[in-house]
Amino acid sequence: MAQQDRDRASLEQRIVALQGSLMRAQMRSQAEALIDQHLTLAQFRAILFIHAHPGRPTAEVGAFVGVRPNIATGVVQRLVDRGWVSRERHPEDGRVRLLRPTAAGREFVDAVVAEVERDFVTRLAALSVDQLDALEGILTTLGVAAAPDGDTAAPGTASFIAAPGADAGEA
Repeated sequence: MAQQDRDRASLEQRIVALQGSLMRAQMRSQAEALIDQHLTLAQFRAILFIHAHPGRPTAEVGAFVGVRPNIATGVVQRLVDRGWVSRERHPEDGRVRLLRPTAAGREFVDAVVAEVERDFVTRLAALSVDQLDALEGILTTLGVAAAPDGDTAAPGTASFIAAPGADAGEA
């Protein structure tokens, strides 16, 4: 392996480690929401997905969360019991239930997203404007490369929520 390849591989490893540290730090505020609300990770991921993709069936929530349909039904039921999600019959297939966040569900997700964004903005304060410009370009490139259809999250959306049909492990 050429020296330049070893240098690049070493740099990539350091970047991955740094990115992991940043992700763990950001997840602390999300973890607080889970603990405060006595939510499982599956319930948290489900409400995030339903918030971002209202009107999707339970099976899609299960695919996103990474659980079997019967488990997804139980996860969704707990969110319905909390008053965060409503179910309605699919207009063409009465066996299918379409899920929508209630006002309380939207309020919860919006509060979590706002906390994550506040935490990230606090971290960004350590960067100069030139560094922020560079970071924007880098994240744009990485975001476009990661989105198979070129669809990147719009500003002000919960960008950590995967698109419908995305692999549950990518969220």
